[in-house]
Amino acid sequence: MGIFFKRSEKWSSNFKKANIIVFLFAIAHVVTCFLLHDTKVGDGFFLTILTIAMIFCLIRFYASPFDVFLGIALLGCFAGFYFGTTMGDYLTSIRPEWGVFNNMIVTFVTTEVLGFATILVIGKKSK
Repeated sequence: MGIFFKRSEKWSSNFKKANIIVFLFAIAHVVTCFLLHDTKVGDGFFLTILTIAMIFCLIRFYASPFDVFLGIALLGCFAGFYFGTTMGDYLTSIRPEWGVFNNMIVTFVTTEVLGFATILVIGKKSK
């Protein structure tokens, strides 16, 4: 993960670095959603892959075991799908004129929430 993403002894420094990882993946989710949302392929598969990759990077950053990755990745994908589709439908019913930007907003927020939850779960274990 490079020199920047090496863990240190300070919890606050690790927390900031992990949040940068999540933010970068949230941006990647938004770009993917924007480019693929209204295509025949759709964005669901690619967003799922990005979610799993984000969780994997966080697990590697905090040096958690692989079985933790499997559990959190499974829960993260289901939670992301449910939260994303439910909130996307709700936001579209309120502001249909926003179009794909509804989905981009919900995708960004969902990725941030899942990433933050993952950091809280695995970050406490690595203290």
